[in-house]
Amino acid sequence: MSNLTIDIRCYCHGLGDCMLLKLPKPDGTPFRMLIDCGIHSAASGGAAKMRDIAADILKETEGWLDVLVITHEHWDHLSGFLQAADLFAGLKVGEVWFSWAEDPNDADGRKLDRFKADAASTLASSALRLNAAPGMSEMARGLNSLLGFIFGLEGEKVRMAREAARKMSSVVRHLEPGRLAPLPQVPGIRVYVLGPPRDPKLLGTEDILSETYAIGPSALSVAPIANGLSLNEGTLSIDDDPAAPFDGTVGSSLSAMRQGVWPEDPAAASLFWGCYFGPAKVSRADGDQAWRRIDYDWLASSVDLALQLDSRTNNTSLVLAFEFVETGRVLLFAADAQIGNWLSWEKVNFPADGNRPAKTADDLLRRTVFYKVGHHGSRNATRAAALEKMDHSALVAFSPTDEDLAGKVRWKDFPAPKTSQRLRELTSGRFIQSDSKWIHNPEVDIPVAKGGALQFGVLRGKAGNVGYVDLQLA
Repeated sequence: MSNLTIDIRCYCHGLGDCMLLKLPKPDGTPFRMLIDCGIHSAASGGAAKMRDIAADILKETEGWLDVLVITHEHWDHLSGFLQAADLFAGLKVGEVWFSWAEDPNDADGRKLDRFKADAASTLASSALRLNAAPGMSEMARGLNSLLGFIFGLEGEKVRMAREAARKMSSVVRHLEPGRLAPLPQVPGIRVYVLGPPRDPKLLGTEDILSETYAIGPSALSVAPIANGLSLNEGTLSIDDDPAAPFDGTVGSSLSAMRQGVWPEDPAAASLFWGCYFGPAKVSRADGDQAWRRIDYDWLASSVDLALQLDSRTNNTSLVLAFEFVETGRVLLFAADAQIGNWLSWEKVNFPADGNRPAKTADDLLRRTVFYKVGHHGSRNATRAAALEKMDHSALVAFSPTDEDLAGKVRWKDFPAPKTSQRLRELTSGRFIQSDSKWIHNPEVDIPVAKGGALQFGVLRGKAGNVGYVDLQLA
């Protein structure tokens, strides 16, 4: 059993991540690390909750934070740095850690940044059109719920929050998989970087059914939708659109035919009349032919683009494994990593260095005794094979999620029932879901099972109106 403990304050504020870690320094003073601080824009009273959390962080750290970890560019992980900017202005930070994907000096990182920025701008325009389009409310609702990961309730951009966090320290590190994060102040703990991968294919792989408890990468790009919007606004000609499926000289203009200018070819005119303008072979009793219109159907691909942007951003998650040097036990913080990120760990190795033996990601997984559940418990953010390898004799898992919110915005499997059930089984009841009633009601007994091979304690408390769970792991 280790003489060292890691204390983790898991804020239970809804659909979002925020965890405050206290690590042991040799002189007995605490080394404090914050991993993310955000909430989804659809959450009720989200800004007030983040302010309560920020105030609690200031109190717990006494105004000094050794390391701030930013896992990836999503609103539900970063919103607090805008929503509580005035409070965080009173927090001094030693270092800020990002992954290579957020490095402005990295060529691959810059490519990802451009893709995310272009996609976000295009999707915002698509959402405006869909919200105003008749008969497209269901699709608009789906797109808006996805945009909640990249825009705040008042239209703030998540990039603004990311850059606000970057400016909190003059020391900014961008971490690479296969290397250790520098932590000389805490020699009893090693921090291994597992992800994100640099392989574009893995970054785009959000789901493989056989790897989860139950589609590979999409080739969709921003250009067709962005250019379609420009064509509709009259700022781009189809002849100048490289993403157009055919040249502007091919076919006939729909707008011209609607104004009475028909093709000279009688066969073509007859085809267009029969398919698009004449009486329908199947008609509604009231004569309404609106169901035949396809004016806005091209915007349907916006949802696919939003899903691709969401999955690629999730797969850029910085994944860290904390190892107790004395016992070899591991704490895994997977952020929102989806299957592509998890699969990449198979090729991640940590060569021997001095007194430190060589390690593989598989070795770290087999000794994992704490798992911060990926992406709020969604099915494609926990690789089944990896979870099955963890040390079930001691495993503790924490899932920050909000089933009520997921239901309101019509997300399916958020959290995934089969994944949650397997977590309960493998942890022997040492599984904590942040929206559980006992966390927020002190009159309810704490139902988390004790025992197992891990020295483990759990307490609950309040940060203003936000509940939290304190875990002590040794």
